[in-house]
Amino acid sequence: MRPVWTAAAMRAADREVIDGVGLPGVALMELASAGLAQAILRHHAADAARGVLIVCGPGNNGGDGYGAARWLKRAGVPVAVLPMSLDSSGDAALMREAAQRVGVPEVSTLGRAGLIVDALFGTGLSRDLDGDALAMVRAIDAHPAVKVAADLPSGLDSDDGHLRGAAPTVARTVTFGGHKQGMFCGEGPRHCGVIDVVELALDAAAPPAWLTDADDIWARWPRRDVLAPKTRTGQLLVLAGSTRMAGAAVLSCRGALAGGAGMVTLATPRGALSRLGALSPEVMVIVSGEGDVWDGNLPPLDRYDAIVAGPGLGGGTTPTLNQWPALALLWRRFERPMLFDADGLPFTDVVAAGPRVITPHAGEAARWLGSTAEGVERDRFAAARRLAKHGAVALLKGRHTLIADDGSVVVNPTGAPSLATAGSGDVLSGLIGALLARGSAARDAAVIGAWVHGRAGESLDATRGASTTASDIAEGIADVVRGLAATG
Repeated sequence: MRPVWTAAAMRAADREVIDGVGLPGVALMELASAGLAQAILRHHAADAARGVLIVCGPGNNGGDGYGAARWLKRAGVPVAVLPMSLDSSGDAALMREAAQRVGVPEVSTLGRAGLIVDALFGTGLSRDLDGDALAMVRAIDAHPAVKVAADLPSGLDSDDGHLRGAAPTVARTVTFGGHKQGMFCGEGPRHCGVIDVVELALDAAAPPAWLTDADDIWARWPRRDVLAPKTRTGQLLVLAGSTRMAGAAVLSCRGALAGGAGMVTLATPRGALSRLGALSPEVMVIVSGEGDVWDGNLPPLDRYDAIVAGPGLGGGTTPTLNQWPALALLWRRFERPMLFDADGLPFTDVVAAGPRVITPHAGEAARWLGSTAEGVERDRFAAARRLAKHGAVALLKGRHTLIADDGSVVVNPTGAPSLATAGSGDVLSGLIGALLARGSAARDAAVIGAWVHGRAGESLDATRGASTTASDIAEGIADVVRGLAATG
């Protein structure tokens, strides 16, 4: 996994390397500026050949920009810098002087550059932009040149991704030492473009969050014992569906089968049966209630390795008077892993008897936290951490899904607009449920499920785009797993 930093944690990590390891700050700045220049040469050589303008602030982000200008000059790229201030100090002043000594010109306007580098503030911004700084950020954003940000688009809050007045929308962000939280929430995904990381060897510090990757996923993917019968390859009970939302049950079961569960059983009310024509024939069905929604009765649970509860269970409403006690009982008494989603989220702080995964979207998380969906979205990392305090692994759905437990937060990097379709979350619930039934720890199951589900969405986005359905996503999971196995 790769580190994800807040601004404060990043400063502390820098300080630990400088004071604890003894590496001078200017050496870190030189590594960052060289990495920035290399990314430009590697990915934007044609634009750079038409002229690079680096807009430099007075602090360390500006120092990174001056250093990159020197590297680009050395590579024969036409480059100039536009200083926002004549009062650079410390390491930034050293970098500016070095750029001047090798002949990097300084200009006062954006001009007609082919590529503009935003090296104004990065993660160093502690207040909203105003005055000349706000005007410059807006001018950079409006310029027709390709834009690259040094560390973080200036004006984007590094912790929660909200805009501090304005921020340029860039083609690429070259970030230093690791990703920043704000890249994955708020306006971050809209403004950061492609993200490259320049490593700075900050191993002495512990980041507050982590970003997963394909190697992590395949290493944690559960393997079947070659001699195990179907009863020992994961028996999952899916408690889902209603007359109005029978499809949620079908899609959850499809996700479970795609996740490799050996046996899947659906418990659903009689009113949903007439709408289960699309249910996979491999799924066994238990009638649980004679009406349109589940009546709260539970089948014998001893045979099941895990339970998924919730998708479509209440017909899209909050649990009924019969459902609520049964859900709370499952939370308190069932000692094996469970996933609660959608209508099944019990909204309780009672200690659970076994491993639990909750998978709310912002609105459901808001009900759990006594907040609003807007409040959750304003600081998704804080919301995920608060959800995890209830004793469950919390998977907060979104463009970049967050998985939190009582330790750090894991950021899921995969996903695509095609996942914003009805039933997508039901497939995810079934997939994670299968992983729980197959023996994955709750946190691992949530991390793996989110990554695989998101990668399936990325593949479908490239081929089907907005016409992607949740059924497509369930079918795409097998392709993702095959790809992991081929490269693993």
